Amino acid sequence: MKQRPFSLRSGVITAMVVCWILPIVIVVTVAGLLLNMSYQRAARMELESDATNALTQVEMVFNDAVAASKDVSYDGVVRSAYRKYLDTADSTELYRRVNEYLTQSFSRDSKYQAVFITFWDQQVNAEPYLIGSGTAGFELVRTYHSHASAIRTEMERADTSIRFLVLDGVLYEARNLLDGHFQPYATVVMMCSPQVFFLPINAVGNISNVQITLDGSTFVLTEEGVLENQTLSQTPQTECFEAVVEDHSIAFQGVPGGFNAWAETPWLRSAVVMVALMVLPLLAYVVYLFYRHVTGPMETLARANRLVMEGQRGFEIVDTAPNAEFQRLFNHFNAMSRELKSQFERSYLEQQATQQAKIKALQSQINPHFLNNTLEIINWEARIAENDRVCAMIEALSTMLDAALDRDGRTQIPLKEELGYVDAYLYIIRQRLGEGLQVERDIDDDILPQMVPRLILQPLVENAVEHDLTDRRGGRLCLRAYCRAGLMYLDIEHDGTMTEADRLSVQRVLADTGVKPTRGIRVGLRNVNQRLKLLYGEAGKLSIDETTPGTILARVTFPATKQGNP
Repeated sequence: MKQRPFSLRSGVITAMVVCWILPIVIVVTVAGLLLNMSYQRAARMELESDATNALTQVEMVFNDAVAASKDVSYDGVVRSAYRKYLDTADSTELYRRVNEYLTQSFSRDSKYQAVFITFWDQQVNAEPYLIGSGTAGFELVRTYHSHASAIRTEMERADTSIRFLVLDGVLYEARNLLDGHFQPYATVVMMCSPQVFFLPINAVGNISNVQITLDGSTFVLTEEGVLENQTLSQTPQTECFEAVVEDHSIAFQGVPGGFNAWAETPWLRSAVVMVALMVLPLLAYVVYLFYRHVTGPMETLARANRLVMEGQRGFEIVDTAPNAEFQRLFNHFNAMSRELKSQFERSYLEQQATQQAKIKALQSQINPHFLNNTLEIINWEARIAENDRVCAMIEALSTMLDAALDRDGRTQIPLKEELGYVDAYLYIIRQRLGEGLQVERDIDDDILPQMVPRLILQPLVENAVEHDLTDRRGGRLCLRAYCRAGLMYLDIEHDGTMTEADRLSVQRVLADTGVKPTRGIRVGLRNVNQRLKLLYGEAGKLSIDETTPGTILARVTFPATKQGNP
């Protein structure tokens, strides 16, 4: 009998009881016994806690200091002022803008005694700086100038790194400022206040002979808040506490009071090891349960969803879920995937059928006026006398009817065949207009096999004839076809003029606003435009405009297709 998957909720509760509650009870019990048995250990933990808190406070101050130096580098104020200086060479304006920026950014910050910005360009004769309130500004500037050379030497090797330097008991923070080419153009140097940066370390109780180490520089912080460069002798009881801030090492060491609980009670180490050995397997079991019942099924769902998004519609999850909840999700996903595939296929078939129906409907619209005129001419010619012209006209009419009826159902034909329909139409029109109609062709034989929409040129030629050339009793009509940059261009250029009303009418037809054209000849233009949109989308275009006075150009543009493939 197939085992029913158990509930995810039951699994989580079981994991919590076995893997968390039991270890916590054990740890708390052992900790209580240890605390009751050893007051000295509690004192040691208090010392470590104080030291950790002190380092945490120092880390926060250093993090703020690092962030402040980054702000100077990244907010762009100094860089913008320096760029303006490069354009104007006005060092006074550079000093004013940078000093104003320093005042706004650091005047209320007690971490700094003074802040300097030194430009590497020797032509800058002003050195912007900010002196903290309540300090002897002249002495601070003089102190900084005594160390400026050593700081500059160090910063030439620093690139974008931040440097903390302790020179003659003075703590500096320095960072290079880079231009748009990542080349240093200035250095911001912050004279730090030792009381703010290191006072939490001096506040740690039950520890003596404290000395601080910052990036390899060792010094002592006096009760007056002054740094003294000195190294105290170490003893076996000396303890060291370390932290790292943005790749900068901060440490302090000293001799704690009391005795070493670890050395006096070796069983304490054994107890800790035993607890760890008990907790680790349980923790591994929790991780295993979580992966089996949560992470694994979620990865399966995510992988299946990604496959569906990549096009594998109808993809189904065949794996069995380890619990009831995810099994229901698997079943729902499979049902959704099947339904998505079904809807997609149905939508595709419906869209394809609709598009074909629209194309067929558009192709089936033939201008009755043209057929009537043609039959009338044939009838007139037949009444006068029998001659070859009547036969030729009947053949041309037959060609036109074959093209219109579209018996083979092709939506695209070679350009050569399409030009044959145009020639048949023009032959009939010449019988009406006589030698007054001048037809020119500029078509390369190499593109004759190119596929074009069926009856795409005849409606445009008919529009030119009926709208302009008939009224003139003739004129010039030029047919051009060419390919360029992957696009096929079909041009019909003829004599004629366009009034403002004509332009508005053509624009409404090409915009496909749904308004029925008022003139029958415009129906052909609308059909051509709609067929281009159906076949090629936005890539198919039709434009009609008067390019030069007395000349109208109708242009069809669509993507060129591979020759010989409709």
